Amino acid sequence: MKVISLNESLKKKFYTFGAIIIALLVVLVSRLVYLQLIKGDYYRDISMRQAIRLIPIDAPRGEIVDRYGIKLATNRPSFSVNIIKGEVVDSHLNETILKLMDILTKNNVKYKDDLPIYLDENGNPYFNFKNSDELSVKEETLKAREKAWKKANNIPENATAKETWDILIKKFKIPKDMDPIEARKIMVVRQLMEEQGYNQYQPVEIAVDIDQKTIAEIEERHLELPGIMINVKPVRYYPYGTLLSQTLGYIGRITQEDLKNLDMTKYKLTDLVGHSGLEALYEKYLKGKDGGQQVVVDNYGRLIKNLGTEPPVPGDKIFLTIDKNIQEAAEQSLITTMQNIREGKYGKKYPNANIGAAVVVDIHTGKILALASVPGFDPNIFATGNPPASIVKELFKARNATVEPSPVFNYATQGAVPPGSTFKMVVALAALESGVTTVDEKYLDPGIYPYTKQTNWLWNEYHRTQGWVNVSDAIKYSVDTYFYEMGRRMGIDKIIEYAKKFGLDERTGIEIYETKGIIASPQYKREYYLGLIKSMVKTDTNPDGVITEEQYQKIVKIIDSGNLSDYNTFLQLGKMGIEDPRLQRKLWELMYYAKHWSLTDTCSAAIGQGDNQFTPLEIASYISTLVNGGTRYKLHLVDKIMTADGKIVEETKPQVLDRIDIPEKYLNAIKLGMRGVTERGGTASAAFNGFPITVGGKTGTAEVGIKGRDNYAWFVGFAPYDKPQIAVVAVIYQGGAGSYAAYVARDIFDAYFGLSKDSSSETFKVINSPLR
Repeated sequence: MKVISLNESLKKKFYTFGAIIIALLVVLVSRLVYLQLIKGDYYRDISMRQAIRLIPIDAPRGEIVDRYGIKLATNRPSFSVNIIKGEVVDSHLNETILKLMDILTKNNVKYKDDLPIYLDENGNPYFNFKNSDELSVKEETLKAREKAWKKANNIPENATAKETWDILIKKFKIPKDMDPIEARKIMVVRQLMEEQGYNQYQPVEIAVDIDQKTIAEIEERHLELPGIMINVKPVRYYPYGTLLSQTLGYIGRITQEDLKNLDMTKYKLTDLVGHSGLEALYEKYLKGKDGGQQVVVDNYGRLIKNLGTEPPVPGDKIFLTIDKNIQEAAEQSLITTMQNIREGKYGKKYPNANIGAAVVVDIHTGKILALASVPGFDPNIFATGNPPASIVKELFKARNATVEPSPVFNYATQGAVPPGSTFKMVVALAALESGVTTVDEKYLDPGIYPYTKQTNWLWNEYHRTQGWVNVSDAIKYSVDTYFYEMGRRMGIDKIIEYAKKFGLDERTGIEIYETKGIIASPQYKREYYLGLIKSMVKTDTNPDGVITEEQYQKIVKIIDSGNLSDYNTFLQLGKMGIEDPRLQRKLWELMYYAKHWSLTDTCSAAIGQGDNQFTPLEIASYISTLVNGGTRYKLHLVDKIMTADGKIVEETKPQVLDRIDIPEKYLNAIKLGMRGVTERGGTASAAFNGFPITVGGKTGTAEVGIKGRDNYAWFVGFAPYDKPQIAVVAVIYQGGAGSYAAYVARDIFDAYFGLSKDSSSETFKVINSPLR
């Protein structure tokens, strides 16, 4: 009976266990049916998306070309060195990196280095969050970058450089006793790899534009360098070096600030983007669409199969209004002319003539044919994203750009300086239209203007007077006293009115950054001197200030009251607690100048001196407006933007900003004077002696007003005289005399009209008649 009972018990357990097995099988089969039949397509799609990856192929950056298609910024093929982690055993990764970096270092190859931890001369780590093309950055910007970098790398926000160094040593499994310089090389590459997510299949770019010798050495040692591969990629290339450099701009590595402004779905962190000039302004057009190689990877990210390649799409092509030949002529002539000035080939030596700018404009469209600023820089040094530190330091160092040449400063668009006598046509037109003179009235140059004791330049240099002059003569011979008299007759408000008509207090509309000029006026003079007084207020950022904000406000009220007698002013300053006699005297002088506008100020403004300050670009706009009869066009550099397959994306049409009604007889009188400037007896006659095309022009010699500094040399001109096509403006800092700058304009006209000069004489031959 016991045996029978035991068998029944086993049977029950067997049936129970069997039922469980069957239930599990039913569940399993049901799940398999659900996953493979019902949801099969869905999970198959997810699986494929997880397994298929795209290895990017860099798209060539869009080209920037001149109006005829000549390439000013293009691309050239280069070799880059990359590392694929999936092909390197983890235990040998650091060793492989170090071997590669030693090859690059030995051959002086610049590698990508974004690691913000550096080593001082004693091997101690320190932070530096400045970008390679920056010299000075606000402290708050550096703090923000440090915070963002630490957050992205899981480093405590308050960690010091030494603490961060130790964290990275441990993180990247670097021996603690390794030489710090060698350790940092490993960190640099490991950091680059981490930024790309450590994908096993993804090549990490370490260096660009590798020379053949280095490539050969890497290939020879390929067995020692598993995972290291050489790729071909496009690198930005500027065929003409410094030509148009400040306008073209340069490219650089993506910064923290770029991350906020760029659509990063279209970029990799290792991409280069525009950092200045047109390269930055038109980044969204110049950036192409990267292609890629589709591959299948396993769940460890290792490459299994190559599925095919999607070719990259180049960026858009930007056609400029610039004529490369005219641009070249302008820059080369500035260099040559300044050298001649320094050597005294035109007369007196001016040894500090090292800065120059020139602008050429089509007066009927506002197209800029040349925009020259000398000296320039070679943007090719930034093309790989690793510019030499020594060159960057020199380019971006703090300097007074009006004295010490700055290659990255665009003197054509940002250099606002006194225009001197080139401003006289504004005053001439204002005087004629306001009725204070006529085209025929003669004025006797006294040499010394009796109302203000200001002198004419001819009196200063030769102690002679010009005699009787009308408006045309006054322009031809640049008679200062004539314009003093016109300024006195009209008053400053009329001069301001006409300067505004020509847009001299407005930006010209050019696409790149430009400085807005200053028209001399009582309002500007007041603001300028109030600004000087304001700079004396003591604040947290100005602890050396000598007055309080409350005292400043009281000073403004005294100025506005108009009672600025020395006794009253000193009394009021004493009452408000300013008792130092020297400080009282200084404040009284500033207050007096802020309020006082004199006839001398008006006369100075009438000859382009005083507070008048304009850029060559603004002067070019004014001259174009004048000689085309009064139409002020918006100046522009970009003619059109075209896709890689030839489709026009944008096209710039001439845009009129304003119109001035200039009576023909007044315009003819002014132009006649400008023609006389380039003819026998005119102030620019030497430069245009024997020139076969009649040119109108005006020299300008603007005083700097600072001891030890020589005058600005200006020349403005247009040609042909009867049917003007282009306006030319040239300025040379410390060039001494406006007649010297005329040589630059002569060379530009030579290039525009296709003239050739016989080196044995001053005769010219017209090769092509004016067509443009």
